[in-house]
Amino acid sequence: MIGFETDLQDLRDSAGALQDAADAAGTASNGLRGTDVPVSAGGGSGLFGGIAGLLPVDNAFGRTLGMPAVAAAYNDHLAKIQKLVAQLHQTTADTSHALMRVAELYEQADEDSKQHVNRAAAGLDGN
Repeated sequence: MIGFETDLQDLRDSAGALQDAADAAGTASNGLRGTDVPVSAGGGSGLFGGIAGLLPVDNAFGRTLGMPAVAAAYNDHLAKIQKLVAQLHQTTADTSHALMRVAELYEQADEDSKQHVNRAAAGLDGN
């Protein structure tokens, strides 16, 4: 490239690698959906959710363990992780697109520069 010390293929390769990472983050984000655990209704205010904690609930913490507060904490943590992975997906995809756009702009600037040099060499520049 005339006037640039960046290899366009390096930019494109980086953009492709970032898009692959964005795709992986998207897959991870989709994979996290549906991994929440049900929490019994009522909530209660006693140890591990009080009375509601004693009601059988099918979740990762067992039907008889009585841990709705633990299940709720898990769900809260999961929601935060889902949000972060979704942000990772979006920012990585955005960065990939930005690098591709930079490569396109560099390529266009390089082409414009070459045309300018060719016109000047042919005495057609008008300067």
